Amino acid sequence: MNDRGASAVHDTTSAVQTGPSLRGEPTTRLEVSSAAEESPFSGPITTGPLLPGLSFTSGFDREPFSVSAHTAVPVPSARPDAEEVTGKPAIPAPTAAAAQVDVPSAVASNVDLEPGSWSIEPNLRARGPAYAVMQECLARQEVATPRGRLARALGNSPLHPDARSWYSGALGEIVVANALAQLGDEWTVLHAVQVGSGSADIDHVILGPGGIFTINTRNHSGKKIWIGGSTFLVNGYKQEHMRKSAHEAERAARLLSSVTGRPVSVTPLIVVVNPASITTGRKRPRVTVLSSNTLKRWLVRRPRVMSDRAVAHFSMFAEERSTWHTEPVTMNDTSDRLSQFEQLRMQVDAARQRARLWLLALGVGAILITPVAIAEIVRLIISLLVIPGR
Repeated sequence: MNDRGASAVHDTTSAVQTGPSLRGEPTTRLEVSSAAEESPFSGPITTGPLLPGLSFTSGFDREPFSVSAHTAVPVPSARPDAEEVTGKPAIPAPTAAAAQVDVPSAVASNVDLEPGSWSIEPNLRARGPAYAVMQECLARQEVATPRGRLARALGNSPLHPDARSWYSGALGEIVVANALAQLGDEWTVLHAVQVGSGSADIDHVILGPGGIFTINTRNHSGKKIWIGGSTFLVNGYKQEHMRKSAHEAERAARLLSSVTGRPVSVTPLIVVVNPASITTGRKRPRVTVLSSNTLKRWLVRRPRVMSDRAVAHFSMFAEERSTWHTEPVTMNDTSDRLSQFEQLRMQVDAARQRARLWLLALGVGAILITPVAIAEIVRLIISLLVIPGR
């Protein structure tokens, strides 16, 4: 390729019209930008090796995605455009006719797909809360013995013992996600961010005027929490939440720094879902611990440490899966898994309701039967004390 051609490749944005989507719906526009991005701050950004991204709207809200070689972000009108983030006008797309390629087939050539059950994650904003925990819960629930009619009637829980902690954890992450959803548009909220090469994830990553935070959610509803230094006690029993939370933040800071080329500070948080109390000892806790009820208020009251342009800049990197995971694109049966977990949740709620009704019936029965039983005992005692013929 001559110098002129190389320059054209570097300075232009190519537009590709994909073939049919995975669900057989209308085609989706894929934009790939190879132009070098600049930071809204002074000096260049070292992004490292560029990784390809994909954009599909079939499985989501039909909102167009702009996918560059290193970023994948939604482009609603409320979000800053290229000129606002980088200080430079966006490069117009070429007028030449776009080539036709079948991107879904190239990505999923060896995968047996069922219509409506699989989706490609182009951007972490499309990922719902607690997805990884739901998967673990359902995997353990598969070996559970089905309940009989009597067990269902009595309200026995359908949960397998090994699945209970995962089920509780998923509910806790959903509660925290609902609290984070109340933050304003100036905040970027990501859920279940998978890190590394496996399935380990960070419950929530949030970016806003108050900084960048990782959240480790713990569902200790109704329990007493004591914190001090590196110690975290739940009803008197020590947990490793402090160490794990600090490790998550350090890892997130390292990954974000590597893709932006600048040092990034990430603050770890532990959010406890509906605790009975949180008591702080004399030593300042190594990690900030909050109740799910106070999370939103604590975040919005943080002093501003990042401008809106800075939040938008770091969000572009944080929202891309390749920043966190070794696989830049993943295919997940999200709709199927979410549906299974919702069905399990309905079964658990129905079982609890039946159990409560049985307890209520037994309590009412005891109240009604007790006076009759006492009267009968008194009558029996009197009959034994009375001597016949006197």
